[in-house]
Amino acid sequence: MSTDDVPEFGRDADATPAPRVSSGGEVSERSWRRLGHELTHAGSVRDCVGTVERYGWLPPLLGLLVHGLSRGIFEHLAEPFAMSQGYVFAGWPLALGINLFYGLFFVGFTWFLYFGVVGALAGYFSEKTTLDTTVFKIGGYLTLLFVPLVALAAALALTIPAPDPVIAGAAPATEVAETHRAVRDTIQMRIVDVTMAGGWILVGVLMLPVVSELYDVDKKASVLSVLPVTLVAVTATQLL
Repeated sequence: MSTDDVPEFGRDADATPAPRVSSGGEVSERSWRRLGHELTHAGSVRDCVGTVERYGWLPPLLGLLVHGLSRGIFEHLAEPFAMSQGYVFAGWPLALGINLFYGLFFVGFTWFLYFGVVGALAGYFSEKTTLDTTVFKIGGYLTLLFVPLVALAAALALTIPAPDPVIAGAAPATEVAETHRAVRDTIQMRIVDVTMAGGWILVGVLMLPVVSELYDVDKKASVLSVLPVTLVAVTATQLL
């Protein structure tokens, strides 16, 4: 009997949930190249979730890394002092490094907060699952949707006229705040805000069937789990 002939066994209410995959085994080097194909050609949400579970934590963490670094580059390009100095000035590598660290922290915190709250709310409505960590893995994949949006934001930031030079750490705090506010009020940054809000709306829509699959809840419970958190995320993009 081959491994493909081994039947799937059920589970009782007290057992640990088994991965939603049709076949087990380690992820081979060859199959890593097929990850994108398996995700885009999944026949159902269950198949997609099963693929995510089978490939583990590395792909979602890489997704967070790429998103975080791209966010850090955008923050550097949108920094008023960097704009006024043409992005090349004494200590610019340190400034870029700080922005990259901020981008990684911001993306990681947002990912954990958004998908953690969604998972907690879904667990409240579910009768079988309290918190399924796969929701965080799914979030790591979905965070890649923001990478092209951040790239667009960075391109728009390059078109913003440089504000009056501000000497970092020396100018009064009120002047620094006014300079940042002047950049935030540009049409380019308003477009960025709308674009990011659209990204969160797309993530929320994609999470609805995922939550239903992971937590075995109906559509109403999925909406109640995802909608409030998504509305907060959309609102935050307009305020932060």
